[in-house]
Amino acid sequence: MTKNKTKLYCYVDETGQDGLQKFFLVSVVITDSLRKAGIEEQLEAIELRTGKKKLKWTKTKMDIRKLFIEDVARMKNLKNSIFYSMYPDGKAYTHLTSLSVAKAVFAKKEDNYTVTVIIDGLTKKDTEKVRNDLKQLKVKYDNIRGMKDEQSAFIRLADCFAGFIRDYIEKQPYAKPLFNKLKEKEIVLEA
Repeated sequence: MTKNKTKLYCYVDETGQDGLQKFFLVSVVITDSLRKAGIEEQLEAIELRTGKKKLKWTKTKMDIRKLFIEDVARMKNLKNSIFYSMYPDGKAYTHLTSLSVAKAVFAKKEDNYTVTVIIDGLTKKDTEKVRNDLKQLKVKYDNIRGMKDEQSAFIRLADCFAGFIRDYIEKQPYAKPLFNKLKEKEIVLEA
């Protein structure tokens, strides 16, 4: 008897594409179809409770950032769900984003899967580039599309973690203990 395919959803955002950063960082949030609705409900409740709402990370006040990450760290169903890849001075943004998706998907260690890939602000032109990259990288995708932050708690979470990990790398005082806690709980993993 063959095992049913696992349906994965992969939400992606990045930081550093503006050229002002010393590195390019991609944040990838992966969930399966069984846990998706429950996690999304929890994330939306945390956004309301902490006052973060649907704000982008860069527009979120520092005390709210800390509260939000603390609440996310308490979520038990996020283990092995948030991945990041960092590239020094990366210029091939689309390719590096595709590579980060592939590394995160393969880190899930699912053999029998399909994945829907949703990337913040992905254009039609770049969708074709990502599709070609993922084919070459042998990622079993069924759909690739762009989405805006305000449309999904998962895209907002990917945005938050791209910003939060950047804060950690840039040695923001609040970030180190929270980053260590998230790594210890295996919520955040480098891919």
